[in-house]
Amino acid sequence: MRTPHSNLNAPPQSQKPFRDIPLESMQGRPLCFLERQRIELYFLGHVSLRNMGKMLHRNHGVISREIERNSEPDGTYSSVKAQEMTDARQEKNQRRSRKLDRDLVLRQYVMEELKRNRSPDVIAGILRFYPPPELRGKTVSHETIYSWIYEGNGRWEGLHKYLCRGRKKRRKRYAGKMRKTNILERISIHERPEGIKERKEVGHRESDSMVFRKQRERLSVQYERKARYVVIHRLPDGTAEATDEALHDSIQSFPQNLWKTLTFDNGGEGANHSNLRRQYGIQTYFCDPYASWQKGGVENVNGIIRRYLPRNTDMSRITHEDIYEIQQTINHTPRKSLGYKTPAEVLEEVSGLSVVHW
Repeated sequence: MRTPHSNLNAPPQSQKPFRDIPLESMQGRPLCFLERQRIELYFLGHVSLRNMGKMLHRNHGVISREIERNSEPDGTYSSVKAQEMTDARQEKNQRRSRKLDRDLVLRQYVMEELKRNRSPDVIAGILRFYPPPELRGKTVSHETIYSWIYEGNGRWEGLHKYLCRGRKKRRKRYAGKMRKTNILERISIHERPEGIKERKEVGHRESDSMVFRKQRERLSVQYERKARYVVIHRLPDGTAEATDEALHDSIQSFPQNLWKTLTFDNGGEGANHSNLRRQYGIQTYFCDPYASWQKGGVENVNGIIRRYLPRNTDMSRITHEDIYEIQQTINHTPRKSLGYKTPAEVLEEVSGLSVVHW
């Protein structure tokens, strides 16, 4: 005799619709209607949740939540009703979906700009002040973009890799513990004039080194605080002498009035800082130990450079021309903090000199 659920009988053994599907391929995917039909069949047969999970290659918690959410008031489970309730929830969620999920043109623009290594801040600013013709009247905040990348449907696109740090999850910053340092003639950043922190004038810079995995070579990065202009030098190693030579090259490439102070962290590469004071009259300062965020400008730039040169980059394959091209790209990219001007444009404005060749 044909029962009401005879159409739910398992398919012939030769088909094996689920048993040949690897467990990894099912993880993270929503249940489909065919799976709900099998859950209904197993539910009627009083199969345990764990056994259901094994036969469907699903975690038993997924099966438990499915039955709990989509069961009838009398405790029965119907695959048809369960699918209807799921579809209704999805439709309701779509009406409350994120802005970038609703607007295809805006979403496409944001994705293209992210792939051009534009930050969410810059993308939001351009849409607000200099929007393309097809996007006039449409705006999106930088936080909306970040939220969509990390929590919305953007996370399935892997867009986090185009952000400055390229992290899969958003992080909070914490200060580390302090320790004593042995750098001679060291002056604390707390003695640095307040006007430097406020970026009132050009000429105040930050310096840092970028290391690469299992290699002696590294980069010396100098960052001008007001214009956000960056200079990158290649170093043969991390010695104070190599850094000192790179700094001398940078100083001699700019007019003297564009070098007033320089802030280091507590690495040994800054040990010869007193040479800059004696030879050029440049005042040097040092961050607190384990507080590199106190020179956050150059730290942020390091994150941008990591887009092009990850930590595992083989530096023997990177030429000086490659490094110069990265420097030029950064200095000619609009920045939100500069009113969407580029660092090169701002440095030219405040110095009255062309920086195209720098």
